[in-house]
Amino acid sequence: MTAPQYDGYIPEAPAENVPRGTVFALAVIPLGIVAFVVLWSFDLLASIVGFGVAAGAVFLYRLGSGGRVGRGGATRIAVITIATMLLALAAAVVFDVLIAFTGETGDTWIAALTSPEFWAFNSYVLAQPGVLSSYLPSFLIGLGLSALGCFSVLRGAFQSSKVEPAAAFEYPIAPTPGSYTAPSATDSTVTDPTPPAYGERVEPTDPNAPKA
Repeated sequence: MTAPQYDGYIPEAPAENVPRGTVFALAVIPLGIVAFVVLWSFDLLASIVGFGVAAGAVFLYRLGSGGRVGRGGATRIAVITIATMLLALAAAVVFDVLIAFTGETGDTWIAALTSPEFWAFNSYVLAQPGVLSSYLPSFLIGLGLSALGCFSVLRGAFQSSKVEPAAAFEYPIAPTPGSYTAPSATDSTVTDPTPPAYGERVEPTDPNAPKA
């Protein structure tokens, strides 16, 4: 049985599926918001979630795009990461107001969130001088960590998009097993060396060198 021969063709990587990758990456938004608010409720450094959101967005995007991240994909990942952190910070502010509101009224969280009185109270609290400015350091830290989390993937994608694809390397084609035939003894192209005359100087030769 003759073994299949490699013809030197290298198949190209699958094209980047930007829409599908974007849809997959959008799933990081609710996950990032929940993780941020949970850490926020325990007075932990919730802004570190920015790193996780960036890494999760990259992972989910690759999962949907076929494993590739181009310039368009990197831009979408950055936008999704920043948007997730902004929404998470806004959710954390609402969470603080929710805790205060339910503590005064005794309502459950679900009842409060579906109550017009809560949203009116939320607007009133946020409109007070100095309330929003007190959240500014957390906003800046969260956005800064998100930008750092996106920096590596953005740099790698933008740099790789400027590199021209290398030409396919042509591998040598191996001979088909059994196709080589040794020269016969009667082949006229094969000549026996003439023995040297007595006293003639003969240069040493490589025994592994092919015969002429």
